[in-house]
Amino acid sequence: MAIHIIRTGLLRVNTLVVPLGNGRCFVVDPAACVLSGDAQAVTDFLKAHKLDCTAIILTHSHFDHITGIAGVKAAFPAAKIAIHKAEINELTNPPGPMNDSVLHFFGELSLLDVVAKQPAADTALTDGMEIEGWRVIHTPGHTPGSICLYNAAEKTLISGDTVFAYGGYGRTDMYGGDESQLIHSLAMLREKIPAGVHVYPGHDQDFIWGD
Repeated sequence: MAIHIIRTGLLRVNTLVVPLGNGRCFVVDPAACVLSGDAQAVTDFLKAHKLDCTAIILTHSHFDHITGIAGVKAAFPAAKIAIHKAEINELTNPPGPMNDSVLHFFGELSLLDVVAKQPAADTALTDGMEIEGWRVIHTPGHTPGSICLYNAAEKTLISGDTVFAYGGYGRTDMYGGDESQLIHSLAMLREKIPAGVHVYPGHDQDFIWGD
């Protein structure tokens, strides 16, 4: 089974189901929730394909990428929630300062309660950590704790909101954004990631690195 994209949440995040073999998987950026009318989208897919979710990995903590954590965790209580250490305190009740600011920025105050009800993280990720063949690459700029996940053997990069198709990249005009950091992160990715790698971004279509 290849990585499966489920577009979820109010901003149509690319929630990813990443197979690990032996019926196991991890889920990246679950956003499905009641307010977007797709609360069961991820868990229904996992159950239909008889997949056991062992981890929920967040590329960053912006509200649009986390509103479905609670639903996946309820269905798979043993799944560990992982996020970069720079943003581990954003998964709090009430929401941390970044989400509080971003929700006001977007005028999505109805989501404050949804974000506040998401469970806390279990694991603080750091640059270079390995998760079953996937290496954590810290790519600050869009947010302080933004990460990518790279699997060299599978020639696959999960890029979150750091980089998108057609040369796009994450915005830096919101709380915690830093344009100079993002420029550095993008330059670092260009050095580390070879052409031909399949990239799964946090929004819009997947693409081939270097095209």
